Amino acid sequence: MIGRTLIAAVAVVGWMSLVGAAEPLELVQQYCVDCHSGAEPDGDRDFSELKLDRVDEDTVVMLQDIIDQLTLGEMPPEDAEQPTTAEKREAIDGLTRSLKSIRQSMVSTGGQTVLRRLNRREYLRTVGDLMGIDMTMFDPTVNFPRDNTVEQLDNVGDALVTSGYLLEQYLIAADAVVEKTFADLKQPAEKSWTFDGNFRQQPELNPGHKEAFNYRYLCLYDNPLAERPEGAYGPLEDFHEGVHADGIYEVKVLAHAVNRDTPYDEKVLRIHLDEPFRLGVVPGNAAIGDMHTTQPIQPLLAETTLTDGEPQWYTFRIPLDRGFSPRFTFQNGMTEVRPTYGRVMKSYRKTLPEKAQKAKGIFLERIAVIHHGKLPHIRIHEVSIRGPIVEQWPPAGRSELLGGQPFAPDRVPDLLKRFADRAFRRPADNEEVARLIGLYEYRVQQGRSPLDAMKDAMKSALCSPAFLYLQPGPDAGDAKLSQHALASRLSYFLIGSMPDAQLRAVADSGQLSDPVVLRQQARRLLADPRTDALVEGFTDSWLNLRALGEMPPDRDAFSQYYTAGLRDEMKRETQMFTRHLIDNDLSILDFLRGNYSFINRDLARLYGITDAVSSESAGEFRKVVFDDKRRGGLLGQASVLTVTANGIETSPVIRGVWLLENILGTPPAPPPDDVPPIDPDVRGAKSIRDLLEKHRSTETCNACHRKIDPLGFALECFDPIGGLRSRYENKAVIDTSGQLPGGRSFEDVSGLKEILLERKDFFARMLTTKLMAYALGRRIESSDRGEIDAIVDGVREKDYPMRSLIEAVVLSEAFGRR
Repeated sequence: MIGRTLIAAVAVVGWMSLVGAAEPLELVQQYCVDCHSGAEPDGDRDFSELKLDRVDEDTVVMLQDIIDQLTLGEMPPEDAEQPTTAEKREAIDGLTRSLKSIRQSMVSTGGQTVLRRLNRREYLRTVGDLMGIDMTMFDPTVNFPRDNTVEQLDNVGDALVTSGYLLEQYLIAADAVVEKTFADLKQPAEKSWTFDGNFRQQPELNPGHKEAFNYRYLCLYDNPLAERPEGAYGPLEDFHEGVHADGIYEVKVLAHAVNRDTPYDEKVLRIHLDEPFRLGVVPGNAAIGDMHTTQPIQPLLAETTLTDGEPQWYTFRIPLDRGFSPRFTFQNGMTEVRPTYGRVMKSYRKTLPEKAQKAKGIFLERIAVIHHGKLPHIRIHEVSIRGPIVEQWPPAGRSELLGGQPFAPDRVPDLLKRFADRAFRRPADNEEVARLIGLYEYRVQQGRSPLDAMKDAMKSALCSPAFLYLQPGPDAGDAKLSQHALASRLSYFLIGSMPDAQLRAVADSGQLSDPVVLRQQARRLLADPRTDALVEGFTDSWLNLRALGEMPPDRDAFSQYYTAGLRDEMKRETQMFTRHLIDNDLSILDFLRGNYSFINRDLARLYGITDAVSSESAGEFRKVVFDDKRRGGLLGQASVLTVTANGIETSPVIRGVWLLENILGTPPAPPPDDVPPIDPDVRGAKSIRDLLEKHRSTETCNACHRKIDPLGFALECFDPIGGLRSRYENKAVIDTSGQLPGGRSFEDVSGLKEILLERKDFFARMLTTKLMAYALGRRIESSDRGEIDAIVDGVREKDYPMRSLIEAVVLSEAFGRR
């Protein structure tokens, strides 16, 4: 290693003797070293000893930082002596040539992907695809420890540690997965159930419902995210055992909206009465917990808009697992009905019968308001359930596992070989198959039935490193991935799961290393709906949307976040926007300049354009073009604006750092240990801008905050959940103007977008870097910069199309390398 480094250094020195090694650093010495030297250099960057004949990581990092800051116009600062434009351009060109030469001469020891295990989301999708089972309400990873993240990525190999506890959970999960797959050996009989009374619902509500209508109806009041749910979930208490088999069920509901024309003020009820009521269906399992409250697994299975007037029948076809039953929700119900009883009694007591007016205390007030009041709610009269509706038997997944034939003991060796080939995502070797067959035979000798013994062998395979880890293939001194490892990398990058049959066949044929074939397979998968896994996983990692909801907004100030279930809708907007760019191969610059997005009526209300989405299709997302230039693109999307706030207030610092990291790809240096918090001498500060002005008076803070704060100020027109505002809570006027270190000024976020678009190469490089890290499952190092630059260069002339950028990552040398 020492010899190679010495040779590289000699090569660099020889090259520089031809171009003049000192010249590119003359500008740095003249304009930068005064601040970037000494015991406490600005930005923790000391350029005084920078030499172009050094071939090491620190030199590469510092040179790249200098080039970036000169290009952005942020160095030297505007209050310092400035070089001419020609001097800057000459220095940038010279330093870039030097950096390129150093990179070419370096031998990276960290540019390989560490052997990595499947993360939690990949494991879930993989076992679902391998076994052919519906994972909608089945999560065998519920007790897995949370995956570690690196720079917001949850698939970095060296961070995905394996513990004794996790190994134990793999055993438990494998048992659950295999047993679920073979749970129903005979086709389950179709059954029917009808519920048209005795709708006991929740201990708190039952006394009121008994007096009002003797449990004749199932009534929904709260939205599903109510803090203390009361009538948020409508369970079928007489159906605690749930359905008898996994499958698709027809659920019919006779229901209607009640009191949408209530005389009560919306502020008392905390509900939007101009919106049609939306009935939702979620699963519930009495074995997991109370059916009238939130459960850990409750995806929204179906939703419909109710008409006013007489009850009508609504029909849903939904999946239900054994033991689960449907529960009904009021998707846009009241924020919380419990305190509403008191507010109604306070404001509308005189409208109740004389006897009811005397009610005191929550218990009696609840009964009085339910019985005699005009609370808006969804009323369900009858429910019928039929199923499972079987369209194919045995299920396709099990048929694949059994080779399309009935189970027979003499076929077990062949079945285990087929299973191992699929589970390991490559041809299983003879020794691996022999171990599985040996386990099968041993379990039969112990008295297990042949089918149960085969299931045990399958469970063993699901706990094997060959299944749990993505492996590069046999090491024959080749730096390239094997065909099957390349297929797995492509598949887990684009669909978050194991290779499908077509991709596996191409890998088996040995053709995947052909760039034409590799591009064809990438393009095929990118057109597949399963690529939603890429969209979800990548936006979670790049934009940190995984953290959305970790600092939930204040329930009083931002009740809309809960009544409308905005968290999931915010994420869906960003995911649909990203998917739109991929599907249509549109420019990634639309993330910055786009004047459109994809929203439903809840988001339209948040954005102040309620009429852009009709109330009849309130839950549907549609493309909307904004007149307000502050909206559109990522910087106007509620997901980004919420994840960069703390739920109570906004911070230009947090949002500014987010922009530097996730838009420009130039994160600021971490603050020194001796930097004081943002609270010294803030007397007289009327706004966050005033407070930060006082904070920047500290010399150690100014170097970074002059880059961070202006970016954050531009987004101050958005509150903690992305709604527009012009004043703070204290009525101080919000000033969204700012000046960047290079002297460029803007008035609001639309002006900032224009400046960011002028730096589009930085954005393209940042996005490419994030995509590459996500695709490879490793940190991106300085030695990768040359390849990333080449990818960006290749898509620049076409205006950086999104799908083409992803394809370029797939076709890169790094993607096919171990």
